[in-house]
Amino acid sequence: MADDSRSSVAPDDAPSGAVPAGDGRSPIDLLPTLQRNALRKIFDRQHFTPEEVAALGYRRLQQAEGIGSKGLQAISDWLRSHGFALTPPEPAGDPRSVPGRKMQRSIEVAVRLLQTHGYLVQPRLDDGAGESGNSRGAGA
Repeated sequence: MADDSRSSVAPDDAPSGAVPAGDGRSPIDLLPTLQRNALRKIFDRQHFTPEEVAALGYRRLQQAEGIGSKGLQAISDWLRSHGFALTPPEPAGDPRSVPGRKMQRSIEVAVRLLQTHGYLVQPRLDDGAGESGNSRGAGA
């Protein structure tokens, strides 16, 4: 009762990077094993299509467990070979000008902590143009 689905690969069927069309393999087989397994975990099933992977988007794949920067590049290359593009989102303006949610939350927690310990926290009066950001005297 041998299971032929787990049989060894014949020498002329050995993978060589590019697999000729019509050999019976699915597009998933062209992905490196680590990325294939990570995507199977995301989809919670064995089979998925390049279109489904592309629909996940860059950010979802970037946050997925088991997919690092090299894995993301491998998936991106695989998608490109199937006619899909996976491009990182463009940063909106200067990232330092608008704090992200995480940073904003950290600032709020820090302000609350300072206020709890008796400090007076005031918003900056100007954007710092022409000044070094030093606080002014009590009379100003």
